[in-house]
Amino acid sequence: MISSQLLFLFSALGAVNGIFLAGYFFTRRTHRLANCMLGALLLAVGVRTVKSSFFYFNPDLAAGFVQIGISACLFIGPLTYLYVSCYLADLAQATAGKQWRWHLLPPALLAGLGVLLPFSDYPYVWRCAITGIHVYWLGYLVLAGRLLWRAQAFSRQTILLQSVYFSSWVILIAYASTRFTSYIVGALSFTFTLHVTILTYFLRADAKPEQTKNDKYQNRKLAEGDARTILDALDELMHREQLYLNPNLSLALLARKVGNLQTTISQVINDNLGKSFNLYINEFRIQHAKELLVRESHLNMELVAERSGFNSNSTFFSAFKKIAGQTPASYRAEFAS
Repeated sequence: MISSQLLFLFSALGAVNGIFLAGYFFTRRTHRLANCMLGALLLAVGVRTVKSSFFYFNPDLAAGFVQIGISACLFIGPLTYLYVSCYLADLAQATAGKQWRWHLLPPALLAGLGVLLPFSDYPYVWRCAITGIHVYWLGYLVLAGRLLWRAQAFSRQTILLQSVYFSSWVILIAYASTRFTSYIVGALSFTFTLHVTILTYFLRADAKPEQTKNDKYQNRKLAEGDARTILDALDELMHREQLYLNPNLSLALLARKVGNLQTTISQVINDNLGKSFNLYINEFRIQHAKELLVRESHLNMELVAERSGFNSNSTFFSAFKKIAGQTPASYRAEFAS
């Protein structure tokens, strides 16, 4: 009896803490979109875990509650991917755009479909759907891993991001393997990974003073010759490899290509060019877009934006207006025969 109570306590502990943490991330002001995605992810996993904990100890749980828990599982994969995407966009000082809505629309529609096919009347449909939900979750984890790999986002700076990403893998594996272990393992895995993530988050926060001190030391003014060498290397990379056409280009990836620290590259661009990393990259993209607008007059604006390295039309239009001083359409019209 006592062991069962302890098992329930530990399985439900992660869910409760996860839901409280979701509220914390929803209300944070810095990097709001990335934090909202993390908050939504914690909420989705928390709801799923609450359902798992109660259902394990009470198999006669109300069908509606079971349905809510399974529906929440639909959002875990997309939200993991969106958190990774938004976090990397913040690192690159880029705008994440509004494409995240399209990733949440399918799970929202599928969850809404449950109104027409309630668990109480179609339990076999929902039990069969669980495997599909896990595959859907897996697909988004693969996409998120691809983003991490392309951005080379495996450093102490991204330790929280890595912790959240790999925690999602652990929870998926735990739930997908319950037929070989126990149904409560999924809930317990969330409790474990959540508290590891919390520990990681606070350790990262404690390390900030030392990191700030090191950054201050690293950001001392570079000699003009050294700065010029780095700028020449950046310019060569931009023209030879056209790195700016990569919509996921980050400061970390650019620094890796040049062979310098991120802080050094950022300092050189800021101090010697008077620009942010985002503006520096977008100037190359807009120049490429100008060439496409004139040379490929048959391309619509969406394709021009995509082929110039922009993630969204809105980002493309705002960057073009800021850098070129006019809209893409008016620029194209100037050269129309």
